[in-house]
Order: sequence, then C-alpha cells, then structure tokens
Amino acid sequence: MDINLAACPESCVMFSLAAVVLVLLSVFRSDYFRPSVLYFLVQMVMLGIAYLKLVPAMTDFKYTTWLVWGGGMAAFIGGSVLAEMAWDSKGGARMPETVSLSGGYSWPTHFCVSFLAFAYFFIGVVGVVSVAGNLVLLTDNPSFWLSGQDSPVLKYADYFTSGAMVVGLFGVASFKSVNPVRWVRYASRGMVVFTIVLSFMTFPSRGINMLCVGFIFLLYNFLHRRFSWKLILVAGAFVLAFFVAVASLKGQYGESSTNDLMNQGMLKTVILLPYMYTANNYWNLDYAFNKPPGAMEHEWTYGIDAFYGMTHLLQVGDGMQESFGWDSPFNESVVKVKNLNTIPYLWDAYKDFGLVGLFFLPFFFGIAFSWNYRYMATAKTPMPILFMCMFLMWIILWNFTTGYKQSMYWVWGFFFALVCLLSRGKGLLPAKCAPAQVVAQENDGDDKVAGERE
Repeated sequence: MDINLAACPESCVMFSLAAVVLVLLSVFRSDYFRPSVLYFLVQMVMLGIAYLKLVPAMTDFKYTTWLVWGGGMAAFIGGSVLAEMAWDSKGGARMPETVSLSGGYSWPTHFCVSFLAFAYFFIGVVGVVSVAGNLVLLTDNPSFWLSGQDSPVLKYADYFTSGAMVVGLFGVASFKSVNPVRWVRYASRGMVVFTIVLSFMTFPSRGINMLCVGFIFLLYNFLHRRFSWKLILVAGAFVLAFFVAVASLKGQYGESSTNDLMNQGMLKTVILLPYMYTANNYWNLDYAFNKPPGAMEHEWTYGIDAFYGMTHLLQVGDGMQESFGWDSPFNESVVKVKNLNTIPYLWDAYKDFGLVGLFFLPFFFGIAFSWNYRYMATAKTPMPILFMCMFLMWIILWNFTTGYKQSMYWVWGFFFALVCLLSRGKGLLPAKCAPAQVVAQENDGDDKVAGERE
C-alpha cells in the first residue's frame, strides 16, 4: 500500500512540527513527558496519521472542528504554561533528572498495603474464571470472550481492568531512587511481572495491558532515566506489534494467523486496522460537530454525566443515562462507521458543559496536570508520581476515551491515596528509610551503602 505524503499536506505539517519538537527536546535534554509537550506531540502525530486518509471515512475537518481541536489544545497548553509560571514565581523546585522523595516513607507498609489493591484486581480474575471456566487466554476460543461490549465476562471489568493500578503501586516501589529497602524492591519487581502476565492472561485487551506496560515506562522515565528518542521509537514499535497480535487473537483479521499477517500480501490489512482505530476518533469528532440533517443528536447532560466514573461505581450512572436518554459511553450518536465508536474527550467536554467546556476543561486539566508534574520534585510520598503517570496516560488515550469519566481511574485514585497516606512517615510497619539525598547517590551494584536496608 503506497502512502504519498506529498498528497497529504496536513500530515506533512503535523509530522514536521512533531519532529522539530522532538529534536529540540533531544538537544536540550528536556523531558518528553512534560504534560504540555506530551499533549502537543500526541495530537500532532495522531491527527497526522488520520489525515493520511487511507479510508474514505476520514474527510477534511470543517472549520468548526478545527476550532474545537485547536482551541482545546491551546487551552490545555495555556493552562500548563500558567501553572509552571506560577510554580516558578513562588520559587518552586525545578524538576530533577531523576525524581526522589524529600521525606521519610515506610516502604514495607507500602508493599503490604498494596496487596489490598491486588485483592481488588484479583476479584476480577476470579470472576472471569467463574464465567469463562479459565483465564480468557487459556480458553479454547479467546475471541469469543473478547468480542464486543456484550461479552459475559465484562461484568467483572471494574475489577480486572485495574491491573495497571497494581503495576503502578508495586512498580514505584521497584526503583532505588525512591526506595532504599532492597527486599521490598525485589519483591515488588516480582509482583509487577506477575501482575502483567496475569492481567494479559485474564483478559488480553489492548488498552488495559498497554496501560500496565505504560506505567512501567513512565516510572522508568521519572525514577531511573529519562527517555531518549530511540526508546520512544522502540515503545511505538512495541505498541504496533502488540495491537496486531491482540487483533489477531480477537479474530479481527478473520481467519488469518499472526504469521500470515506479517507476509507482504497482508501488509495492507495489517496497517488499515490500527489506522482506522486512530483515524475514527477524528472523523467521529468532525461528524459530531457537523452532523447532516436528521442525524441522531445528543442531549446536553448539564455536567452531571462528567461524573459518570463515580456514579457508575455507585450503580446509578447507567440508570441516569437511560432515564435522560443520554448517549452511552460507546457514543452511538457520533458513530460515522459502525463499531468504530471512540472519540476524543473534547466531545464529552461539549456534551457535558457546552461550548464553555470545550476550552475551560482542557485549561483546568492543563493547570492541574502541570502543577502535579512540578510538585513531584518536592514530593514526600510517591502519590504525585502515581497520579502523574495516570494523568499522562489520560493524555495519551484522550483520543480514544475520556479519562475522568472512566470508573477504573476513580478506583485507582482511591487506592493510590490510601496506600501512600497509610505509608507516610513511619507508616503502619515502621522502617527507617534513608534520606532522599543519600539514596539518590547509591551505586546500583552496592547494597552495603549507608541507608540500605536488608
């Protein structure tokens, strides 16, 4: 399949802007995961891919859509810049190359209490086994359990989708820059690997399992070594390969096996599916704001549905949507192509808060995310680090789902706060932690440095 970039000027411009920013970040050794930078890069690359127009459904944006898309990005970046200026004006600490904690913290308590989060996740594992008879990956027909929103195992989704939360809690305890307790680090690394494998075997979903790995990538960036452009490319290649593998497992390529899909004759099929999953977010956004006469409309939700993540957990969210005739989280009212029903968060901002929401909500999140980013430099617990990882995953996935409206993130926030608050200072299981400045200077191969605890 030939892709002629010369015939796609919008894509050329966006890819070029992204490339310039990446070069500048590399030259000045800046962080790729600063919220404003990540938002810009994700939007440039994703919309650039969509504008390749590999399928007819991806049409040119109308002026209204450009205003919504560009205005939302400008509002987010504006909020981010404002937050960072306010932080610097107060004499706030600069972000170091490697984040460390500025106070005492009980890592044994953190490790033990994290098993509460694991128990929550494990309820979903047991639930899936009770319905499917085994972990989904080990059943005779995994595609049956993975197909569509009506899969019977999804009634346990609130639980088994929280594997990434468990990975985050144990993952942050795996790095010496914040945790001087060696046995906790080693045990936590084992739990990270075990949870990722168990999550994939329980329900090999693209999104959930990429979140698990995404947490480790982000923690590595903040707590060990900043990402280079080479690692970014490796991560991108991994995501593409993982998408194809899971799509094959779900039967989305028909009868073709994964090996068949790697053949030259199947290249077009391999590329088109991930392309459509990316591009449909943007053609749905354009369709939502420029519907033809007679198309299904979505009622304004008066801001109530913005709290769907919490109301769903309280077992009232679905009922309110049905009672008021609102759209479901699967966005039936904006689907341009059947089954391709994801859409950027800006649509949710509009239907919840109207035109004001299109600019105020990104502005608010820009302030909140960037303030949290800078606050990591003075953190006394790993809580802001964990929340930062979650917020950055929102930015990456905002083309597919609205983070603050997902119930699993509300659960993650609760457990992140619970574990970190119970582990402050001496925690429930007292352990003398080494000062942050000492821990940061330890050599990875020397476990007898002062402050190391066996």
